[in-house]
Amino acid sequence: MSSINSVATIPPLSTNSPNPQTNLQTYFKERTAEVQQLNQALQSGDIATAQQDYNNIVALGNSVIHRDNPFFRADRGLDFDAIGGALQNGDLAGARQAFAALQSTYKHPPVQSSAATPASSENGVKTTA
Repeated sequence: MSSINSVATIPPLSTNSPNPQTNLQTYFKERTAEVQQLNQALQSGDIATAQQDYNNIVALGNSVIHRDNPFFRADRGLDFDAIGGALQNGDLAGARQAFAALQSTYKHPPVQSSAATPASSENGVKTTA
């Protein structure tokens, strides 16, 4: 699982890319689709598929942003980690609860201080879970 420190620091996407913003937008679209699949598996009660979906999201984060945790905001990263921990323990109810917490961050974003960086808040790209 990822630590809070790795959630707070974001390495560059790719030096080979002519347009990192386009890559980031594509990443958010792919991540959103994967998160929706995870939600479907959780709602259907399929822990094995939910675990695979969770692993796919981790792999996407590793391949595109080079991090185990695919979310830029710390609160989302913690919720995502909680989903993984619950799935690893076979706790479907816990995974659903953690997913609901993750989903709620898109409805009520936290108040940002003047020191917040755009990358840490996922500004500029609408994502839904």
